Amino acid sequence: MNWNDITIDKIQRIEQLDEDNPIRKVAYTIAIIKDVPIEEINKWTIDQLREVDLSFLNEIPHKNLTFKFKHNGRRFRLIKSAREMSAHHFIELQELANKDKIEALHEIIGCLSYRVNIFGRKIEDDYTWKVENFKSLPIVNFYNYALFFSALYPKLLNATLTYLKEETEKAKAMSLDGLAS
Repeated sequence: MNWNDITIDKIQRIEQLDEDNPIRKVAYTIAIIKDVPIEEINKWTIDQLREVDLSFLNEIPHKNLTFKFKHNGRRFRLIKSAREMSAHHFIELQELANKDKIEALHEIIGCLSYRVNIFGRKIEDDYTWKVENFKSLPIVNFYNYALFFSALYPKLLNATLTYLKEETEKAKAMSLDGLAS
């Protein structure tokens, strides 16, 4: 087993495990990763549990970042700059920033991606479909992107706030000029 076996849904379920017993936690983790019922894993011996190497979960997944991907027969692109982001996704990201990043990862990727046609041109997008289906995305492809964006997002918010303040001042100045004439 390795990071290629882990989807966003699986890492979310592993993160939600509330098990103090380390052996039971390993059993539940194996059940989640292998997509088998815990009852089947409970039949295993301790030696069989120990044979499963889960050490990769203690490391950060490494894969080169790609901005294009296909999922369930649809093509998508990850945004590279704030200009590519729609306003409602930007607002949604402000709300998601307060959530646990792993718990909200499929929603974050939904906000930070858009659907494209075979030629790479942006087409009509369905955010609800993305949120429902992006849980099955492989985590290794998106973990580094999410970390990158998490570091960039606060700076993006500050830049946007500064821009909006400048535009507000311009609008006030224009309306005062209009009143004066």
